[in-house]
Amino acid sequence: MTPRLFSCAVVLTLLASVGYAAPLQGVTTQETLRAPQAQKTPLSEIAPADPKSALDGKPKSRAARARLQIPLVGDPVAPDDFALRYYAAQKQSARVDAELARLHALYPNYEPPADLYEAPASNVIDEEPFWVLYAADRLDELKAAIAAKEREFPGWRPSADLASKMRRKELQLEIASLWKAEKIQDLVDYAKKEDLSQISDQVDVLWTIADAYARAKQNGDAVDMFKRIIATSKDPQIRVATIQKALASLRMADVETLLAAFPGASEGTNEFAQIAIDVARARIAAFLHDARPEEVSAADMQKFEAYARNSGDANQLGLVAWYDYKRRDFAGALEWFKLAIQSDGDAMIAHGLAHSLRALDRKREAEEVAYAWREPLSNNMILFLDLLETDLTREIPPYIEADRLARYARATMEAGSGEGAQALAWYAYNSCQWDVALYWFERGVAWLPKDATVYGYALTLQRLKKDQALYELANRYDGLFAEVIGMLFPDGGYHPPTPCDQKGNQKLHGAGLRTPGFPAPGPAMIPGAAPNYARQEIEASPRNASYPVGFLSGQEDARLQGIMRGLKGRFPSPVALENPLRFRPLPLPSLVAQRPPAMGLPPAADSPLRKEPAAQPAPLVARRVPGVGPMPYEKYGFNLLAGWNGQETASWPTYSQQIAPPGTQWAEQEADPAKAGIALFDARNPANARGLPPGGPPAATGYGQMRPLGYALPTRPPAPAYGQYPSPVSR
Repeated sequence: MTPRLFSCAVVLTLLASVGYAAPLQGVTTQETLRAPQAQKTPLSEIAPADPKSALDGKPKSRAARARLQIPLVGDPVAPDDFALRYYAAQKQSARVDAELARLHALYPNYEPPADLYEAPASNVIDEEPFWVLYAADRLDELKAAIAAKEREFPGWRPSADLASKMRRKELQLEIASLWKAEKIQDLVDYAKKEDLSQISDQVDVLWTIADAYARAKQNGDAVDMFKRIIATSKDPQIRVATIQKALASLRMADVETLLAAFPGASEGTNEFAQIAIDVARARIAAFLHDARPEEVSAADMQKFEAYARNSGDANQLGLVAWYDYKRRDFAGALEWFKLAIQSDGDAMIAHGLAHSLRALDRKREAEEVAYAWREPLSNNMILFLDLLETDLTREIPPYIEADRLARYARATMEAGSGEGAQALAWYAYNSCQWDVALYWFERGVAWLPKDATVYGYALTLQRLKKDQALYELANRYDGLFAEVIGMLFPDGGYHPPTPCDQKGNQKLHGAGLRTPGFPAPGPAMIPGAAPNYARQEIEASPRNASYPVGFLSGQEDARLQGIMRGLKGRFPSPVALENPLRFRPLPLPSLVAQRPPAMGLPPAADSPLRKEPAAQPAPLVARRVPGVGPMPYEKYGFNLLAGWNGQETASWPTYSQQIAPPGTQWAEQEADPAKAGIALFDARNPANARGLPPGGPPAATGYGQMRPLGYALPTRPPAPAYGQYPSPVSR
């Protein structure tokens, strides 16, 4: 034993034997021995001991000593045997015997514990400093203090209460720290390897662990944790709140597993009746996101519909509307969307309203709704441009009012839409307005150079006899757009003249609108044109998958020779592959001033377009492009260079003729019944037909207040007023 430890032991021994008697200075030994017999104080009346005041060295009265529970000779109070246990732990038998003699002198009835040489005493160390550190959440300092005390008094251990609460707080702080740092996987691993029984009553900590399991995609463990909370908690509000936590964290399929484990939870009865609406809302949302294959029960929907109608909340009303739309009950969806828009619904509610009108073939009304809400939500702008595009691109264009054409042109310029530009261009081209068609085809090729747009641009250049621009366009898109190349290699067949090939074709359209920013085509006035928004089904005609390549007949060979002589020096020829028609899709300043105040922010700073990096001169022979069909000149025996992936033959069917890959946005758009109308969709998908409104879809509507002189337009029913749908407000 070192001198330091020896001196500590001596001091402890002296304190144990003398410390309590120090306040009794001036009292003889006989008086001390007689004190217990002379003054019998029941143990129940003795106040708890205060070791600090008992050891402060100040004299105390007999009554004070009684209140301080000072152990006198003969008292039944258990003596302090820490020194005895300490010497026993050190295997110092001589000191053990001496300490036993001292204790027997003070406590004649004292018997040493049976585990004297096994477990040292632990009730004499003042733990108050430890509890102060515990209350301040300074666990690291607390552990260091306990370790120091254990080194000072070998064999000493903190009390069971302090140890258990330390472990409890350590779990709480570590879980909270990992959650705050968003170390979800570390939190999950920590929770799995630790014993969580110490925090079984800490519901907020268990919720955090369950949320961590859910975010780590370990849904089974999350469900088990939520089940554990509900099964062990006696507070009904905690059980209900746990279900709400699960609704916010888990997939609905996992929530259904949790609900099925507790009676009344799935049906929304008993204590869970207060969250029946929340459960129904979650089931509707899961159905809308394809996370739940089955429809919501009629009882749940009836409860939620009554709740939504009474609440007057546009979001709740809209949820019912989107649910009906998903089920293809478009008539019901329309009514719910109307209620939602009248309850201060937002632009997304208006988007659903427009789609419902479109699905019911009330496209004229859908156009007005989409246009009115185009600014708050770009989806409405896209829908507006898409609604009129079908009629604008008909081969024989219908009559469309001049103000609607001008409005469509303005929206196209604001959005920089390639689809809208090519639609206006085709409408102008098919109604013999070549200059207007050239203007919009140029912007269509600049913003979205797809095959139909480039082909229309080539036709317009041919009409305007801009041969040099036509040949440059053909060389630039050789190997990509077969129809453009086909204009240089005619098939020799008979093609009937179009209305624009006749004399007086300037009478086939009305006056267009010209502004400093853009021109808009005039209304087409072609006899026999179908009415605007009439339902038409246009099926793609089958194409031949191959060209007959072989020995050319004399007539074909002579025709080919004539074609090649006419193309000499023009095709093939090297041209810059950079698209020269590049326009910024920025709104014009004059259009910005016409926007609502909420959207009247200044446009971004204008800057010149960057030049594309210089490349090698383009080869005279085009390279094969995967996904593109054969070029017209291949039937004469000419070949293209291999594609970038080594492909040497034309693709068939081409990418444009293939079915959209499942799961893509393209596939979802094609599957949307509102894209073609409910009648056309059901005709193509009879197995999916359900939820038709009574009597089928309403008849198509069209509008034509302006009657051009000399032409009889088809009769159309009057349009319902747009006033039943509130206009958007600035937000």
